[in-house]
Amino acid sequence: MIRDPPGRAAGGPLPGEVNPLSSFIFPGYPAYLELAAAELGLPGLASPAGRIVPLTALSNLCAQASLVSEPEASVILDKAAEFRDQLAVALRAAELMLVDVGANRSRPAVEAAGPLAAHRKARKGAMTPREPS
Repeated sequence: MIRDPPGRAAGGPLPGEVNPLSSFIFPGYPAYLELAAAELGLPGLASPAGRIVPLTALSNLCAQASLVSEPEASVILDKAAEFRDQLAVALRAAELMLVDVGANRSRPAVEAAGPLAAHRKARKGAMTPREPS
């Protein structure tokens, strides 16, 4: 019969060892950028999008979360979600800027053209700036 070394719980890690959450290995954000760009029909934008700082920070946090125990992973993933939310706000701001400037330049709204138009409408409905109150 094989016994666990002293200090190790039955079948668990030694003190100081990290027991991986699963066999999942975080591939890094380029794989996710390529997938997202392909889904949006914009494969040429995967590389430039990789220079967005909050996305890099989010990726680093996801990599860390994939290597630690559950309580630590939850804290790390909460911080990563903050970066995701920053990116969502930045995307919405970009959409509003393009629509507003396009509308005020007496040209068709930028929203109506381009490969993202159908995606945006399917996601949230037509994106238009809100009327000032």
